[in-house]
Amino acid sequence: MPWQDRRAGGNSVTPDSDGPAGNASYSWSDFDPEYYFNHYYGEPHADDEVVIRSACAAFKRAEPLGEKLDIVDVGTGPNLFPLMCAAPRAARITAWEYAESNVGWLQAELATTTLRPQWQHFWQVAQAACEPELSLPEDPLPMLRAAAEVRRGSVYDLPERTWDAATMFFCAESITEKRSEFDLACHRFARCVKPGGSLIAAFLVGSSGYAVAGRPFPVLNVSEADILDVFAPLATNIRTERIGIVEAEIRSGYSGMLFLTARAV
Repeated sequence: MPWQDRRAGGNSVTPDSDGPAGNASYSWSDFDPEYYFNHYYGEPHADDEVVIRSACAAFKRAEPLGEKLDIVDVGTGPNLFPLMCAAPRAARITAWEYAESNVGWLQAELATTTLRPQWQHFWQVAQAACEPELSLPEDPLPMLRAAAEVRRGSVYDLPERTWDAATMFFCAESITEKRSEFDLACHRFARCVKPGGSLIAAFLVGSSGYAVAGRPFPVLNVSEADILDVFAPLATNIRTERIGIVEAEIRSGYSGMLFLTARAV
């Protein structure tokens, strides 16, 4: 897909002339992961804890039960909790991330010898959610380093029918203002797992846009109906859970989340 080459171009946003700005209009090479981390995860929030518990529960019931899975997390960004949720069931985890700055940040986080307090907090949430079926270490870093590989790639270039399970947290709606590009990202996500494989995703709902270190990045305001409409032909056993959806923003740029699980067809 052409987006992978175009996304790294330019140092300023140039909205598409035909309407909403597309993925290619933004300079993803200028994304500041440390600023993003401090803004969104510097102080742990209860809504993220709900996502973690829901994701761990989804992995506990992921088939084939009792077996280790080859898992991909799509659009990981400056965020370790998707990897933490996947690790207890993972033989391998691929963090599929496009921005070079985020790739370097993730590699550095995994290489450190001490978890940041925020990640330690989220790991404790994951531990509690996985018990009693799974007994997990107090320090997840050795397990994460052994299983995880950070790979640079665009969501639009995901290979088909490759992994046993896939996660995608806050990616497809946060890389474009175009509905067609959101739909394509979800399609690529759903098709990157083998038939019957688990799909686990969370979407921001009621998004109004966000900036990272003063640079604006795109958001598509999607509803639960929009998300279900996209996944209906791509999956079965679709389940959704509303998290913190309210009239006002619960954090900068959005008013809630929709958590989704499904099985790819």
